[in-house]
Amino acid sequence: MVPALLLAAGACVAVAARHFALASAFTGTLVLVPLVFRLWTRPWYRGLVLRGLGLFIAGMHLPMLAGGVLAYGRIGCDGADCGQTLLWGIVLAPVAGAVCSVVYWLVGRPPV
Repeated sequence: MVPALLLAAGACVAVAARHFALASAFTGTLVLVPLVFRLWTRPWYRGLVLRGLGLFIAGMHLPMLAGGVLAYGRIGCDGADCGQTLLWGIVLAPVAGAVCSVVYWLVGRPPV
C-alpha cells in the first residue's frame, strides 16, 4: 500500500509543479504495476491465451470500424478530412486490441 501511496503522492506533486511528463510516468507506473503483477501471477488455462488473442483481433477492428462509420456519416466530407478520421481509427487499433485482450486476461473465467 505504501508504494502505491508514494506513487500517487508523486503524481500529485508533479502535477502541482506542472511537470506533466513526470506526472504521467508516475500515473502510468501506478496503473501498470498491479496490472502486470496480476497477469504474471494469474493461473493460465488451456484456451485462455487463444481467446485473448482472438479478442485482440476483434478489439483491433472496433476503432477502425468506428472511424469508418464517423467518416461515412459526415456529409460532404473531403478526402483529406475523412482520411484523418480513418487514420485515427488505424492508429488506435493496436491500443484497443491490447486493452480488450488484457481486460479479458484479467477477468476471464477458466474454461469448464
